[in-house]
Amino acid sequence: MKKLNFLQQASVEQKEVAEKLLQSISFVENRNTVTKFLTNFEQVILEQIVAYNYSDFKIEFFGGYNDAEKKKAKIISNEYYDVDYDIVCLKAKYNNKFNKIEHRNILGAIHNLGININRFGDIVVLENEVYIFVDEEIADYIAMEFTKAGRVNLNFERVELADVAIEKKYEDFEIVSSSFRLDSIVAKITNKSRSKVKEFLDQDFIKLNHVIVRNGEKNCAIQDIISIRKYGRFVVKEYKQNKKSLKYRITISKLI
Repeated sequence: MKKLNFLQQASVEQKEVAEKLLQSISFVENRNTVTKFLTNFEQVILEQIVAYNYSDFKIEFFGGYNDAEKKKAKIISNEYYDVDYDIVCLKAKYNNKFNKIEHRNILGAIHNLGININRFGDIVVLENEVYIFVDEEIADYIAMEFTKAGRVNLNFERVELADVAIEKKYEDFEIVSSSFRLDSIVAKITNKSRSKVKEFLDQDFIKLNHVIVRNGEKNCAIQDIISIRKYGRFVVKEYKQNKKSLKYRITISKLI
């Protein structure tokens, strides 16, 4: 295994993810490979692995549509040979007049089918449509077996990726925080005390880049995705620091 020199000062979680990626991904000269779906955090770590340990390789990411969060990585060693991402988009329409579908309903139903989290990408729930991006290998299985979410019957069909037009809508707002610590940012977003945020963490209510986090001292970074149960999903967009108070004015985008 390559030495992870760039992670010597990193957290235990970063090192664990890097080691897991190195164990599961093949870096073979003159041969291109495609990974399973990766979270934002895994994508960042993989980019670092390639940059520091495999400088002769290139890396590209794709999740099925332009604004995807979870993506597959294409490890490129031979630019004259291409491999497909093997991503399929499944779409189902439903009547939202009587029943409402939420992201967690779809996620729970997929988990109930016994599907590993790295075999599917984004789940996009719109006003009367649901989109799921999955591995080609399991697309037919999901289309056949996934027939219901909550009380809503669903009929998933394949959609050409070129025909997918998903535009996520965000609403920006600003918070002022003394640091980029996760518990501080969540406290400002929810307008709750640090002690209440600690309860959220202990109850697994908070995810950072799709991963449950229990340590509020973890620092957030630009483009990080924070999910808070009952509050929604937020993206850390940009910041400015006050030269006098040294506090940060952080722009947060909420997915609406």
